[in-house]
Amino acid sequence: MKKALLYIGLLVLALKAGAQSVPTGLSADVSADRQAILIGEPIRLTLTVRSTPGHPVFVTIPDSLPHFEVLTRSKIDTVADKDLLQLQQVVTLTSFDSGHWEIPAFELAGTDIVTDSLGVDVGFIPMKPNDQLRDIKDIVPVKFSIPWWIIGVSAIVLAVLIVLLVRTLRSRHEITTGKRAAPLDPPFEEAVKALEDLALPVATADVKPYYTRLDAILKRFLSRNFGWKTSQFTTTDLLTHLQDTVTDPGERSAIAETLRLEDAVKFARFYPGNDLHQQAKERVRKALDILHKTTPVS
Repeated sequence: MKKALLYIGLLVLALKAGAQSVPTGLSADVSADRQAILIGEPIRLTLTVRSTPGHPVFVTIPDSLPHFEVLTRSKIDTVADKDLLQLQQVVTLTSFDSGHWEIPAFELAGTDIVTDSLGVDVGFIPMKPNDQLRDIKDIVPVKFSIPWWIIGVSAIVLAVLIVLLVRTLRSRHEITTGKRAAPLDPPFEEAVKALEDLALPVATADVKPYYTRLDAILKRFLSRNFGWKTSQFTTTDLLTHLQDTVTDPGERSAIAETLRLEDAVKFARFYPGNDLHQQAKERVRKALDILHKTTPVS
């Protein structure tokens, strides 16, 4: 009988000790500032853990999640009084994979408490609802004929080719005298000079040519520096190549924002405010600095 009472007492003490190991009122939750983002756009997660003073525990998020990359982590903010201890942290993520993805649940260290999972849609720039859809037109037959002006242009081209041939033959003799054609500037110096020579738009009609020129300067640098056929690339193609070239997610996200702004002006009839013109120019310069320091991928 005494042994039975002893076992019962030890069992009660063990249960009390187990109950004290996990503080009462312990909870953890996570929230996001949006449920849908564009490729390369940031999303902010807010992690909140509530406990009792003297039992600080927090959620651990790995550096890499399926389909998501961690950009930044804020410091853990602490709010405490005699009955409550609240810990909070903001984590910024991004994704370069289009589709519907789940941010997994996170476990509170040392407990069986987990947060909710969150669904996020990652996509491209959506079409405007007012955009007009145009039907495919039938093929229009064209009569074959050689206009007189084509004959004239051909004669001019032939004359130009003869002049170029003569100059080429003369240049062979000039090589021995030390005369050389001026070489092209290196890709980075050429892009920086072109960017400095580009004037800010004054009228509304100048906005689209201005952003088209910014896009051309960046793509020509990528073509010369990395050997990419950027004239055939879409923004998505560029981001795919940059994912293997620019390893830092924050820098890659900044370049993606610059490319999206240029596409919005060129194709979506978006007219940014005057204060964004200089900012767009500075973003392209920053992208050039980042890419200039990157070793080309063979």
